[in-house]
Amino acid sequence: MKAYHDDFDQITVILPHDERQEKAANFKAYGHEEVIDLTIESVKSLPGEHKYILAYDTFIFLNKSYTIKDDVGNETDLYSGKIVRTEHFDELYYYEENDLGHTYDKAHTTFKLWSPVAKSAEVILTHQGKTSHHTMTYTNQGVYAVTVKGNLEGARYRYKVHVNGKDRTITDLYGVASTANGKANYVVNPKNFTKMKHDRPAFSGVPNDAIIYEISIRDLTSSVKINSPMTFKAAAKENLKTPENNPVAFDYIKDLGVTHVQLMPIYDFEGVDEKNARKRYNWGYNPSQYFVPEGSYATDPNDPYARINELRAFVDHYHKHGIRLTMDVVYNHVYNSETFPYEHLVPGYGYRYDNQGMMTNASGCGNDLATERKMVRKLIVDNVMYWTKTFNLDGFRFDLMGLIDLKTMHTIRQKLETHDKTILVYGEGWQMQTVLPKHQLTHMNNKRVLYNIGFFNDHFRDDVKGSTFNLKHAGFALGNNDCHVALKSALFGSLHRFSTATQSLNYVECHDNHTLYDKIQKAMPDDDDALKRKRQDLATAITLLAQGVPFIHLGQEFYRSKNGNGNSYKSPDAINTIHWEDTDTHQESIHRVKQLIALRKNHSVFRYHSKQAIREHIKVAFTDHGSCLYTITSKEETVCVIFKPNPEKETLKLDGEYDTLYQSAPIEQSSNTITLTTVCVVVLKHQ
Repeated sequence: MKAYHDDFDQITVILPHDERQEKAANFKAYGHEEVIDLTIESVKSLPGEHKYILAYDTFIFLNKSYTIKDDVGNETDLYSGKIVRTEHFDELYYYEENDLGHTYDKAHTTFKLWSPVAKSAEVILTHQGKTSHHTMTYTNQGVYAVTVKGNLEGARYRYKVHVNGKDRTITDLYGVASTANGKANYVVNPKNFTKMKHDRPAFSGVPNDAIIYEISIRDLTSSVKINSPMTFKAAAKENLKTPENNPVAFDYIKDLGVTHVQLMPIYDFEGVDEKNARKRYNWGYNPSQYFVPEGSYATDPNDPYARINELRAFVDHYHKHGIRLTMDVVYNHVYNSETFPYEHLVPGYGYRYDNQGMMTNASGCGNDLATERKMVRKLIVDNVMYWTKTFNLDGFRFDLMGLIDLKTMHTIRQKLETHDKTILVYGEGWQMQTVLPKHQLTHMNNKRVLYNIGFFNDHFRDDVKGSTFNLKHAGFALGNNDCHVALKSALFGSLHRFSTATQSLNYVECHDNHTLYDKIQKAMPDDDDALKRKRQDLATAITLLAQGVPFIHLGQEFYRSKNGNGNSYKSPDAINTIHWEDTDTHQESIHRVKQLIALRKNHSVFRYHSKQAIREHIKVAFTDHGSCLYTITSKEETVCVIFKPNPEKETLKLDGEYDTLYQSAPIEQSSNTITLTTVCVVVLKHQ
């Protein structure tokens, strides 16, 4: 017999036929020094068992043990069931304070965890070679707490909770420091965190003033022969050079001129052995410990301070040199729902379930976090604010943001706004099917989304380069003249999709799917290599000059290839690494991207954001040969950009005298004409 607490007035009992064939006449609950009569509301005969829905009219304490007995003496413990997914549970047990996890003091440390359904909890401490157990006391709103005397700095700890008849030993959901591979958490003293000396670099806070550049901490230096490659320290190391004395890693990024570097996941994730990182590769979209920096990126993953202090030093170094950092976060799923602490603390609470009681899988990762539940939302919001305040991060990119409920994202945006208005928030806004109604989710088709939350623009991506999932399909930059209407919309900031152009993250390549270079190999097999690269230059230029927020993937500017691998999330370093010697070969294209970045920064006409300003000041037209004339005006200047996607020679008439601000290929220019001979980009300014 099994009994499940499904609501504050309902218990479900499953009584197998091999325990009892005939139907039970009555049931009682025994616990907390009382006997509770249970009313049978319905009985359903199922193959091999009877299912009883029982009602009661009192209060059953979730942190106390109860036994359910039938009229002939069959008995079972009462387990928590669907009650944890009721609205009343969320209201009753929501804990507002910001002190979950451990709070260190030299004289004592307080530990707190949230588990309304646990019957008991304890902290298991290992300190100075001795292990001790400390019983936690149930306080209020589902929180267990204990204060342990003494200076516990450096102590390892885990929690043991008794839930649904089992003892479960787990890490701390709010733990901030960890042993290698997440075996236990550490007690740390925040006063021993490395001091951060530099403020956030100056930034307007207007998203389309940003130029975002995506990197992986690992990939950045995995091919570089230095001490401790693939770490936060290596990613901040200066004076690294290629064989031809060109800058590598940090110096390369600084020289490029981008405003923001987007870091692929840097929280603690599964899929890599932190003691031997070369053994296995993983991008990091496997959340394990949300508050702990990834151990494989530290010089010593077993040092309680190494991850924290090396990340703080890394951020501080980038800030010193004027570069802001955004963090890629994954709150739509966890790596393993069975081992992640939530399922042990409050079974059935942390994830979404369908009408049949089955865990949903809209994320494609085996589980979907129930971000709409109050304590899951609190975890996410607390986590974002922790990374913001502890590491001075400057923005957040949300993986599969379309699966996160609106209230959670709005809460995050508003709290960040209060802390610092210049922090960016954007993510993958795909509209995905899940148990929540579409109007409650943070996807790009939902007009309820706050104007200052941005979205990766997949229409821009596919209109410029061609379909991401049909490699042979060509977009505008690859010579497809059927994309003119779509390109015009893209250059206008996709205003038909968004409240403002600042919501449009414009990109043609990121860590996902094929690199642009590998896509062009498949889509344009008859082009020679030089023409393929010109097409890539064109796509990158459109990304940097269109209205909206430009996003570039590390290596895009020097034709990064992953050998045709379209999903390299766990492929070896040989596929994912940056081959810095390639920059020696492609200095011209790198220089052109630097020019475009500077051009965007120096000319505000590329950074309009309101619908009215864009519609008033921008015109887009196309020639018979398929070239695009993108003209932008302001009180100070008129700029005309020519995007030419076809290699045929073409002469264009100009409406006056123009100076050339940028050209990606040789041109012939007279007083009022310009002749282009290949795929190229030209930027002109009216005299």
